[in-house]
Amino acid sequence: MIQHAGRFAPSPTGPLHHGSLLAATASYLDARRQGLQWWVRIDDLDSPRVASGAEDSILRTLDAHGLHWDGPVQRQSLHIDRYEAALTELSRQKLLFYCSCSRQTLADAQVYPGTCRHRHRPVADTAIRVRVDEAPIRFHDLIHGDQSEILSRSCGDFVVRRRDGFIAYQLATAVDDGSDAITRVVRGGDLLDNTARQIYLMQHLGLQVPTYAHLPVLVDSHGRKLSKQTSAPALNDRNAAANLLAVFPFLGLNPPAGTREWSPGELLDWGAVEFDLARIPPGSATFRL
Repeated sequence: MIQHAGRFAPSPTGPLHHGSLLAATASYLDARRQGLQWWVRIDDLDSPRVASGAEDSILRTLDAHGLHWDGPVQRQSLHIDRYEAALTELSRQKLLFYCSCSRQTLADAQVYPGTCRHRHRPVADTAIRVRVDEAPIRFHDLIHGDQSEILSRSCGDFVVRRRDGFIAYQLATAVDDGSDAITRVVRGGDLLDNTARQIYLMQHLGLQVPTYAHLPVLVDSHGRKLSKQTSAPALNDRNAAANLLAVFPFLGLNPPAGTREWSPGELLDWGAVEFDLARIPPGSATFRL
């Protein structure tokens, strides 16, 4: 029997911060509110960027904050056979070609110009791109509403295997999120513009398209997204309840005021009852540290 689930999928490039806690908490509360399992998947395909000890740090932080996952931790590095099978299927549909264009060559191109579309035979030192078309990709986001995108106009043919041989983010995520088990994907709004590409791949691979919700992006006082690249401070696991209370307002959650000291588990139990994606505004939100 398939267990339906939501998921949180961090990359092990460093410790969690308040922005990643917002995504993890929203995904967890949504799954619990919907009566779904909640899975953790470590997106560790880009091995040169994987930081030593980061996965253990992420799992400890989730556990300290009461964000207890169901079943074993998933890892993309163990799914390579799935991604290879997806590439084989896309090749069978004659959707793939080999691209030798460098980043410098494409630096001024917002849409891939189709330069290498004629290269259908394997060529050394090339990326693999998937051919897109003029058909609109439509989906409903539970926070942003109805979405429609024509990939040939917004991004053009996109990479599914990188030049260095690694499976690209779009393909790996499409295959994993297109699993029959994943029915809800609640993640940061900075990933909204990836969704049409992932749905396009799911459609061609005969995979199930989940329901999406893209959360507000937390930014610092300079308008920069909270991230490892902008030196967002790591969460202090000893302050788990305070950390949850700090991100709750961005999810439309305001626990009753008073002298009561909440534990992380109590906060999440309360939040799972009160949580409603309809209360969350789209866009970005400034987070004051």
